[in-house]
Amino acid sequence: MKSMVTVGTVAKPQGIKGEIKVNPLTDDNKRFFDLKRVVIGGAEYSVASARVTPAGVFIKLTGVDDRNAAELLRGREIRVKREDAVPLPEDRYFIADIIGCRLIRNGKPYGTVKDVLQYSSTDIYQAALDKGGSVAFPALKEVIEKVDIEKGEIYVNAEKLAEVALYED
Repeated sequence: MKSMVTVGTVAKPQGIKGEIKVNPLTDDNKRFFDLKRVVIGGAEYSVASARVTPAGVFIKLTGVDDRNAAELLRGREIRVKREDAVPLPEDRYFIADIIGCRLIRNGKPYGTVKDVLQYSSTDIYQAALDKGGSVAFPALKEVIEKVDIEKGEIYVNAEKLAEVALYED
């Protein structure tokens, strides 16, 4: 497991007092209320405040006091130390932990997860196949039999995967 977890990216400055808009990488934006410290571009910041509105997630960082300072953070990942991350419910995983996991199909290595696309209905896992090409499939309980983050393995049901997967050469 990685020691840092990416929770979002800096979208843009918001206003003139250094607040930033966040592109969150979570299905629960209220998690930002519980953040105390974040790391952006290798620098650690205290979170002075967070707010969630219909327009998005906004955070104010101690030491980022104007629009120019906030602009320097645009596009950068917002990360937290794993021990500072908000605990996830059972059977939920950080995207950072899923990316890089080996896919196991019929007990044999099949591919490696390269990306996770987040949609309102379900996440889509994209993987490079060991034999070449790639596959994209929904992260459904019917498809994913077991996730072992410690081993870096995701076991998939071969039959269900064949029904829902999109393959590319």
